[in-house]
Amino acid sequence: MLHDHSSKKVWIGKRTIFTSTIIICLIICLFGFMVNLKREETILAINNLQEPLKPNGMLQSNSIQPDSRTQYLSSSSSDNHQEDHLLPLLPGQRTRPPNFDGVISDDSLQMFANRAPFVHHSIDAVTSFDVTCAATTVVKLASPADYEAIHVGDTLHYIIEAKDSYGRPRTIGGDFWLGALKSPHLIAGTAAKIIDHDNGTYSMYLTAGWKGDAMLELTLAHPSEGVHWLKTTYKYGDHLPIWDGEFQLGNIKETSKCYLMYDSTWNNMCEYQPKKALKHTKFVCDKPFTLPCESLAGIRGASNFPVEFSRLLPTEKRVLFSGEHLYKNVAIPHGFINIKERTDNQFTIPKDTLQLPLCGPDLPSPLSDGYWYNGQWNSLVCDTKQTYNKASAIQCLEHTNVVFTGDSTTRQWFASLAKLLDVGLPEDHDRSFFLERTLAAPDINISFVFHPLSTHPKPIFVNMSQVRFEVDIILDSPRYTCNNVIVVSPWAHFIMWPWDAYVEWLTHIRDAMIEVKRQCPELKVVIKSPHAVNKQTTMKGRDFMFKEMMHAMREVFQGSGVMFIDIWDMDYAYPAPMELHMPDEVINQEIALFLSYLCPENMQLSLTPTSENIHLPPTSENIHLPPTTENTQLPQTSEEQMQLFKNVKVE
Repeated sequence: MLHDHSSKKVWIGKRTIFTSTIIICLIICLFGFMVNLKREETILAINNLQEPLKPNGMLQSNSIQPDSRTQYLSSSSSDNHQEDHLLPLLPGQRTRPPNFDGVISDDSLQMFANRAPFVHHSIDAVTSFDVTCAATTVVKLASPADYEAIHVGDTLHYIIEAKDSYGRPRTIGGDFWLGALKSPHLIAGTAAKIIDHDNGTYSMYLTAGWKGDAMLELTLAHPSEGVHWLKTTYKYGDHLPIWDGEFQLGNIKETSKCYLMYDSTWNNMCEYQPKKALKHTKFVCDKPFTLPCESLAGIRGASNFPVEFSRLLPTEKRVLFSGEHLYKNVAIPHGFINIKERTDNQFTIPKDTLQLPLCGPDLPSPLSDGYWYNGQWNSLVCDTKQTYNKASAIQCLEHTNVVFTGDSTTRQWFASLAKLLDVGLPEDHDRSFFLERTLAAPDINISFVFHPLSTHPKPIFVNMSQVRFEVDIILDSPRYTCNNVIVVSPWAHFIMWPWDAYVEWLTHIRDAMIEVKRQCPELKVVIKSPHAVNKQTTMKGRDFMFKEMMHAMREVFQGSGVMFIDIWDMDYAYPAPMELHMPDEVINQEIALFLSYLCPENMQLSLTPTSENIHLPPTSENIHLPPTTENTQLPQTSEEQMQLFKNVKVE
């Protein structure tokens, strides 16, 4: 009896479990059915809200309805009854209202829009289905109202209406434009200032600075989708600049790969910590086979920007940097304009009517930086001298030591100033990493020092005994005099650096300048800005990144007392093809701008050449020879070379 009773209890327990399981399954199925029903109702409501009718009752996509009251239809695939109109279900509404005539009221649409978790564009506004296309973009003159009423001194205001390849207006901003007004036969031009309204339209401002014919140019460099990738992904991408390190000790030579590391770890590598130029960024090399780390003699750039750019660019983004989306010109109706002379018969803007400030630090940015006319740059940022001769240059630089640091574009500044001072140049000055010239009587010394760790596009050997970090040059400048001018141009060779490492580089330059100014308030630091290069076929994205570097320079050095010489618009406005190394006519005007910043009080000096401009043969009094084993004081031994670094160690 005990056994039978136990069996009965087991059987009852199993039946209870089975029954409970069935009930739970039924509850789950019912819940799933209700969720699915609600989801279908929501999808149906949204679909009906987004698809307007054609007149014949068929659904039409991407159409524009001029009426604010829009009809909707839901048709079954099996029986296409036009009387089955369905109002999009609003929250809390289970059925359509009686006698619904197929027209949704504005109040109903507004109720749905207010409760929806997204921004819904009205039907009479087209959203962005495609990226901006130069061929369909429209440019209109906003002021002056008449093309025939443009006079010297007018500010031209154009409206850019960005459109996609189907001619539909864009509703977002972010495109990267380059614009200019140029007259090549007059050697005249001015760059556009373009303001993004973040809704698919842009304001473009240009200054009519000269009388005569001019052609308006507008180029879509990158659409906003490409710009977004550059700013968010490429800029902060996994950049790894690479060099070939060359080690030498006596007659033994070995090579290994070298890298720039930011906040990274490594093992069994040679680490070279710059003295004060960098902190979180380290320069490391694979250990050479037999030679010690201290025997590093120089490096050759092994990175290639086009290859690096392609490595980081995903396949699905490549269309944004090719074809019609890369450096395409916009066709502009009435792009050829005639600028009439002023009412006072002036052919250019009279300088005495501008009331410009003296050149110096932290100047505001006007709508136009200036304009070219007859081969001379007329600045609208500050009061400048257009032409310097030897006498005025000497008066500006007397008892001054000027050091140009950076790349080959800064070396162009050194060469231009050396010619102006008539101190001569060696034949290979355009390839030298260290140059120095002196005028003994007025006590003027000018030099050029190439910066290390540059990602040069060509495998050029950089001798570590002839290069120095900008920070070290600034910190050492008070050794002989406080009358120093340091020119820094950190951009062209930093395109492949990790962004945080680049900003750290700029920050340490600023900190060094502030430290030295406590001892030598006379110290002047000049930042030479980047300029557009337009090598779009192989150097995609480079101009935009140069622009980002310029913004970083302004942000880091703002309020520090540096003189920021912005040559972006100046170079882009010149009526000739853009190049990394601009022609001498442009460089000479850049030097005139540079001297105007150094000596704003010298504006009354003569602007015409005198006999002092005559070039005389260089003598031992006014020329320093290039570094040799006899006259150089730079480190020559491997041990001395490595004094450029500190904390050399092997891990």
